[in-house]
Amino acid sequence: MWMEVQMRKMWLPPRLYRLLPLAYLLSGLLMLAKFGDDPLGLLSGAMLCAAAVLVWALRVHAGSKTNAHKQ
Repeated sequence: MWMEVQMRKMWLPPRLYRLLPLAYLLSGLLMLAKFGDDPLGLLSGAMLCAAAVLVWALRVHAGSKTNAHKQ
């Protein structure tokens, strides 16, 4: 089927994969603190923080679907 998606093995170590949202958030906060007075720094920091929240929310949502499916 054209909608079928094959999962590939993850090439990141699981511990690093779990820490990515935190790395995005810390990078975004650092950008805001260091370059927040510049519009590009403000945009970059805000986008990194938004990416952290989005990735975290998607993982929580996917985890809740997986747990509900197992029950």
